[in-house]
Amino acid sequence: MRKFVLILVAALSLAIAAGAQTIPVNHKFGSVSDREIDMTVYEPDTSAVAVVLYRDYNLDLVFDPKLEIVQIIQVHERIKILKEAGKEYADYSFLYTHTNDLRESFSKVKVETYNREDGKIVKTKMNRKYLFDEKFSDSARRLSFTAENVKVGSVIEVSYEFTSPQFWNIDNIEYQQEIPINEMDIDVGYAEYFRMNRTQRGGVRTVNSQDNSQNSIHLGGGDAVTYQVHRDLYKAVDVPALREESYSFCPEQYRGQVLYDMSGVSIPGAVYRDFNTTWQDVDKAIAESDILRECKARFRKNEELTAVLEGKDDEEARITAVRNWVAEKVKWDKNSRLVPDSAKDVLKKGSGSNADINALTASILNSLGYVAEPVLVRSRGNGILLDFHITMNAFNTFILRIRNADGSKSWFLDAAREEGGLNILNPLYLVEEARLIHLDGKGEWVDLSQLTRGRIGQIVSVRLTEDGTLEGTSKVQALGEDAYALKARYNRFDTEEAYIEDIENDEEIQIESLEFNKGFGPTAELSYTFTKDQSVGEMLYIHPFLEKFHGSGAFRKESREIPVEFPYPVNISYTFLMNIPEGYAVEELPESQSLSCPPVNGNILFQCKVIGERISLNYRFILDRYLVLPAEYPDLRAFWEVAVGIENCTIVLKKQ
Repeated sequence: MRKFVLILVAALSLAIAAGAQTIPVNHKFGSVSDREIDMTVYEPDTSAVAVVLYRDYNLDLVFDPKLEIVQIIQVHERIKILKEAGKEYADYSFLYTHTNDLRESFSKVKVETYNREDGKIVKTKMNRKYLFDEKFSDSARRLSFTAENVKVGSVIEVSYEFTSPQFWNIDNIEYQQEIPINEMDIDVGYAEYFRMNRTQRGGVRTVNSQDNSQNSIHLGGGDAVTYQVHRDLYKAVDVPALREESYSFCPEQYRGQVLYDMSGVSIPGAVYRDFNTTWQDVDKAIAESDILRECKARFRKNEELTAVLEGKDDEEARITAVRNWVAEKVKWDKNSRLVPDSAKDVLKKGSGSNADINALTASILNSLGYVAEPVLVRSRGNGILLDFHITMNAFNTFILRIRNADGSKSWFLDAAREEGGLNILNPLYLVEEARLIHLDGKGEWVDLSQLTRGRIGQIVSVRLTEDGTLEGTSKVQALGEDAYALKARYNRFDTEEAYIEDIENDEEIQIESLEFNKGFGPTAELSYTFTKDQSVGEMLYIHPFLEKFHGSGAFRKESREIPVEFPYPVNISYTFLMNIPEGYAVEELPESQSLSCPPVNGNILFQCKVIGERISLNYRFILDRYLVLPAEYPDLRAFWEVAVGIENCTIVLKKQ
């Protein structure tokens, strides 16, 4: 289903046909009008913190006299700052490749700010000292700058040029962003020798045209090559913002954009390069890389590891023991990569990326008779894998698939993350299409989205003391992905005290003691005792839900333009038990409810009743969907509002 999401969203989104833009703009750099300076709101979107008044994006693939090809991008844009939050659009930052073999570069950076001062338009040029070009890593540099004298009402104008020898690697060209775009022109030029595949996605239409002309390259000896240049032209006006939404891993993938994929370049008698690739070509590249090489590397017998495995006959216990041993020897440095370093270097260093740890774990398991193979993943935060965009760059990391010797059982494992377990992965990795590379170099697709489920249950039991304090215990049991989430929340904090403080602030309680069983595996258990201040009088108002499972602000908007993406299907069970205090009687209980929502595979069962001298509340919430499309959003919103209302319920007791 996921592979059709972008098409469906495009059909459901508002289609904007290019016409006359809201704010007429002179495209010449520096020609900022009084209207642009004096505007205080962008009428088509009065909530906009800023608006792109004009952007010109020009991309050319050009030849030099040696017939070497470079990609040159020229950008000119003008932005109006409308609100305080919009001032962040004065900050620019670009990462680019810089190695001995491949050097990209930025040049012709020009930045100006325009303001109304004493009735006049005043221009401020950015001082070059605010232009920073510095080393970012061994293979990359970062260019950053900030426009000067920026305030609410400013107009910022920026232009720059980017040059790259990676002419075949054309980034997606967006004509929709998180702020509205008043007008945008895109111009892509390339010689007839380039075989191009192009497509557009998103729900915004552009006016497209093509212009062809001739050009010549003068070679040595007076020779020249004449060729035709194709120019693809796109114009978009009054493009609405497509902002980030709750429950969306990669909202950028739904924006209007042009995608170019070069299949080859051929100049008769001079240059021929074929970029046509298949996923089998990617498999071959992976098979020849350090990814498969390190996973297959023979691991020498280790007495310490042998001792750890002694007495463990259960296969899952042995695999987990290997993973835990590696985790002790090599600490995860929190970096996620695709290509690992050598096991020898990683063990010596004592720390490494997730790729290093997974490759080392695979090496050991393969040496022990298991079959541990890399599974290449494009995490959900990077958007849906595009079947037609075939490249090794489609993936950003890998996990493992492990089979026992006879192939009767298999498990998936990310050895780096301590929150996980066998078949318990980071929710970002729960994708429909991941690429499994077998040890013989052949590849196949595997579905990780249905690998495991989640379930969380919480039981809260309280009593009212004579001094008017609620004393209670809370026991939480989590399975599968909910166990991962519970452990991940704990691990976000540097100390247990900080974790406890976070719970106390969320639940408005004071924790007296806490125990957390959070080992590597499919379960997690959390229990704590607590006290809670309670206003005591003629009436007692008890709020039974300590934990708020449903964010009240998640789906306030009446409509939605992009899908809702849940990390995994939701299955919640919550029980609240309270002894009725002496001298009080139940005045009011929340109304029991039962609700089914077939469009999103949702069910709610809520019951609150008196059993003897005790109040018993039971709540069950199930939402068995990863993905909810915009057309289904109203049903989800209504369903979610019921759940939020239940969480905010009150039990009322009256003094007798």
